[in-house]
Amino acid sequence: MEIASKVFSLGNSNAIRVPRLIMEALSLHTDDPITMEVVNQDELLIKKRKKQETYPSIKELFAGYDGNTAVFEMDADDAVGREIL
Repeated sequence: MEIASKVFSLGNSNAIRVPRLIMEALSLHTDDPITMEVVNQDELLIKKRKKQETYPSIKELFAGYDGNTAVFEMDADDAVGREIL
């Protein structure tokens, strides 16, 4: 599928209008991540990127944690500079 579009000014940047038919064909939505690559000096290849995996929830991060911790004191070395203790 080849559809004509144009580059236009958008604030201090330039933008490319992506027609609805292209958006639908690629299942693209506003704010979806894409990559762009210059090919053969006169072609622009645009690819849909996979969405980044979400970070684990706090429950997932602490799964299996029973609340017990080993408490210990740690002694630092002697002052070597102008530290005020």
